[in-house]
Amino acid sequence: MQEKLDISRVGNNIDLDPFRIDEVLENGTCTFVSSKFYNKGVYRVKNNQTKQLEDLAINIDKIEAATYEGLVEEFGEGCVDASLWDDVPDGSMVFFYSFKLEKDLVEQHSRKKEEYLEA
Repeated sequence: MQEKLDISRVGNNIDLDPFRIDEVLENGTCTFVSSKFYNKGVYRVKNNQTKQLEDLAINIDKIEAATYEGLVEEFGEGCVDASLWDDVPDGSMVFFYSFKLEKDLVEQHSRKKEEYLEA
């Protein structure tokens, strides 16, 4: 049997909203958009609503980046949500992430979906 790292030893944290936490617990995968750049790898989840570290980890496995101008040029202004760039300097990028629930490397102590909804 492969030994797993205890969740408390994961040093990188990422803030996720309760909707994303619920989605990754239910489906095992999820996506999100951020003006912050995160490297690929394992992160411990911090609930951005309760400000509490959760007992689960995710693994960011895909990162894409785009500028507002680039997306408008490619897809048209009607297809681009300009609010994603509210906190981003002109000409800078927004990052699109895909991640999965980390089960292979980290020993999870995650609560069930219902416990998240009650909190």
